[in-house]
Amino acid sequence: MFNFSSSNDAPKIIAIMGATGQQGGAAVRAFHALKESGNNTFRIRAITRNPASENAQAIAPMVDEIVKADANDVTSMAEAFRGCHGAFLVSNWWEDLDVAHEITILRNLKEAVKKAGVKHIVNSVFEDSRDFVANADDKDTWTIIPTPNGGPTNMYVPHIDGKGQVGKEFEEEGLPVTSFFTSFYYENFINLGMGPTRQSESDPYAITLPISDARMPMVAVDDMGKAICAIFQDESLIGKTVGIMSETLSGAEMAETFAKICGQPVMYNAVPWNVFASFGFPGCGELANMFRFKVDFNETYTKTRVVSDEFDEKMGGRIKFEDWVVANKGAFVLESPKKEDDVAEKTLSEAKEKSEKPVQYDDEDAPEVCCSQCNLM
Repeated sequence: MFNFSSSNDAPKIIAIMGATGQQGGAAVRAFHALKESGNNTFRIRAITRNPASENAQAIAPMVDEIVKADANDVTSMAEAFRGCHGAFLVSNWWEDLDVAHEITILRNLKEAVKKAGVKHIVNSVFEDSRDFVANADDKDTWTIIPTPNGGPTNMYVPHIDGKGQVGKEFEEEGLPVTSFFTSFYYENFINLGMGPTRQSESDPYAITLPISDARMPMVAVDDMGKAICAIFQDESLIGKTVGIMSETLSGAEMAETFAKICGQPVMYNAVPWNVFASFGFPGCGELANMFRFKVDFNETYTKTRVVSDEFDEKMGGRIKFEDWVVANKGAFVLESPKKEDDVAEKTLSEAKEKSEKPVQYDDEDAPEVCCSQCNLM
C-alpha cells in the first residue's frame, strides 16, 4: 500500500504517467530540477507498468516513488492516483497503431482520475483534425485513414484525432483539466530517422518533409517537461489549453541549420503530401495527413502553441533548434560527398573482391542440386 499524507502543509503529490517515456520522462527531469533548486512543493509518483525495468530503475533517483499500474485497468490506475493532487496523463497511439485501443485507454484514465478525486489534471492531447477538415473547401481531397478493431471510420490523423476526441470529453464533463498540446519533436530527426540522409555517397544530404514553405512549430522533449512542470505550478490554468513549441522553422531553415552545424551541405526536399503518403513505411499515410494538417491550418495550429513571455520565464527558457542540433551533433555524422570516379572505383574494387571469393553456404541455405535422373522425369 502507498503511504499517503493528509497534512495541508505536505508536498503535493503529482502522478506522472509514461515516466519512462519521452513526455513523462521529461516531466520527471523537470520536477527533479525544480526540487534541486530548493522548491519542495511537490512529491513525484512515477507510474509505470514495470517498476523493475531498467528504464524505471534509471529514474528512481529522481522521483519519490514508483508505482505499478496499467491504463488498461481502471482499478489499478485509480489506486495509483489515490492521494494525488495532480496527474499528468499521456497515451501512445504508436505502440500498436490502434486508435480504438487508445480511446479506451484515455477513457479509462478519465474514470480513474474521477474516482481518485485528482484536483489538477494535465492531459497531453491534440486538436481533432476532423473539426478543421469538416469546414475546409477541399475536404473531399482528404484521405480517411483506416482504423483496426472497430475504430472510428472518419479519422484523418488517428494519432491526434483520438486524443482530441477524448480530450474534449474531459472538458465537457467539467474535470479540472489543463489540455496540453505539443508540437513536432526535434527528437523525431533522430528517433524516426528524419534527419539528413543521402541516396549515394556522391549525393548531397537532404531532409524530406511535406510541408512546402510553411513554418512548422517544433519542440524539444525537455521543453515539454518544463512546460508540464510549470502548468502544475499555476492552477489558474485549469480549464484552459496550453500549447508548447520551442521554435518555428521552415524546412529550408532546418536544412540550413543542419548544414551549419554538421559542416556539409544539406538540401530540403519539399515533397507533396500525397507523395510522402506513398513511401510505404508503417504509418506513412497517417504522417502525411498530420503534416498536411499542420500546413493547411498553420495559422491556427501555430497560434495555439505560442508561449507567453511569462510562461517562458516560468519554464526557464526554451531550447533553440540550432542549440539542440549542436547538443546532438553526434547523431548526425555527415561525410563529404565523394567524386563519381572515386565511387565507381570503389564499386569495381568491391565487385572484384566478391568475385574472387567462393560463395559459402550454411547447410540449410545451400541450393538444391538435382541428380541426373531428373532429366528422365
